[in-house]
Amino acid sequence: MNRGRTVLLLTNHRLDESSGHAARFKTRVGALTDRGWNVEIGFVEPTPTGTLGGLVRCIRKARQADIINSVSNPPQLHIVGALLARLTSTPWVAEFRDPLLNNPDVNPDSHAATLRRRLERYIVANADAVVWYNGIQIPDDYFETAYPDLDTSSVRKLPYIGFEADTFASIEPETYDPFTITYAGSFYEGWIEPHTFIRGLGEYVNGTSDIRAQFYGDWSSEYDRVASNSGVTDYIETHEFVPHTEIVGILKGSDALLYIGGQDPRNARNLPTKLYDYIGARRPIIAVVDPSFRIAQLIDESGFGTVVNPGDRDGIADAIERIRNGKFDYDPSGAENFTRERSNDAYAKTLESVV
Repeated sequence: MNRGRTVLLLTNHRLDESSGHAARFKTRVGALTDRGWNVEIGFVEPTPTGTLGGLVRCIRKARQADIINSVSNPPQLHIVGALLARLTSTPWVAEFRDPLLNNPDVNPDSHAATLRRRLERYIVANADAVVWYNGIQIPDDYFETAYPDLDTSSVRKLPYIGFEADTFASIEPETYDPFTITYAGSFYEGWIEPHTFIRGLGEYVNGTSDIRAQFYGDWSSEYDRVASNSGVTDYIETHEFVPHTEIVGILKGSDALLYIGGQDPRNARNLPTKLYDYIGARRPIIAVVDPSFRIAQLIDESGFGTVVNPGDRDGIADAIERIRNGKFDYDPSGAENFTRERSNDAYAKTLESVV
């Protein structure tokens, strides 16, 4: 037990935001409070002026805290964490929920990559503990291989970030009459887009009326055009983003959940946080993703869903048919290995070992 010690949690999300990131930080605060920690939030806006302002605002909090915890991405949070630790001599835990350098959004030959590489090296050399979660886009031996001249004994791998089991247990599922497939999240042009699924739905429906696909998040006129050309406009519903507690009931009430991961090799190791909500909902997943990717192997080997190659519209139709007819052997028994409680326990033990 930490006997009422205080952790300064650096984040670029305000806890009153209606977003998945804010919800995850609220869960973190609750988990730490339950373990006897006092939690101070240090808000840092990831802009030059916002970073400087966040640093100034957090100096007093850092001096009064027992430990500083910076969480990436964005890298500005680790910059502020490093400066606060240096200025106040407060122990510092640098936490990677996304990689700094092995990030598909960062050109490895860019100036940004050079700065991130220097920051990452500084973190490994100076943080009191470096923690990273199983599922981010780095191999198990990443830090040891990248920095063979540094002592990496402070680096610790934590379990999958996971879903909040209590939240999923407490929310009732929505009720739908037709067979309902749900997608929750964003699309990214040229990378994660619903073309294969829409066309595969067109292959499947062939006059069927008791099925629908609902998308919560962003949508485009291009996707409307693909839906029209595929003859499935009447089978698709689109919605804006909704609060996390609302999407939980929607996911739980769906007959199947749609994941789209594409085939960009830079994302071969990625396990997005959305996956954990899908696992927590305990509904079969239709994953449109390169079968060699880590997420495809996890879904297939765990029995959480069925994997379809990007571009395989017939595979989409077949996956829907197998789930509807019970021919797919869905097995949610491994979901307990992906809970937020497991990862929070490991994280809290790291904090307690540092102070």
